[in-house]
Amino acid sequence: MVNTNKLRGRIVEQGLTFGSLAMKVGISPSTLGRKIRNVSDMTLEEVERIRDVLGIPTNRIMEYFFTEEKE
Repeated sequence: MVNTNKLRGRIVEQGLTFGSLAMKVGISPSTLGRKIRNVSDMTLEEVERIRDVLGIPTNRIMEYFFTEEKE
């Protein structure tokens, strides 16, 4: 599951909005919101694109995208 709070914080740190991140990732803002809130699953391709846009180091992917509990 996505660590919702941590990922939202990273989006803000990077000066982005859900809308601007969604556009860069190639999905709609509502779809991105559902995925970040763990309502629907993210594909590995989406994880990689978001990681790239947000500048999340590869060695920190687990703490953002693969947590065991909902935040």
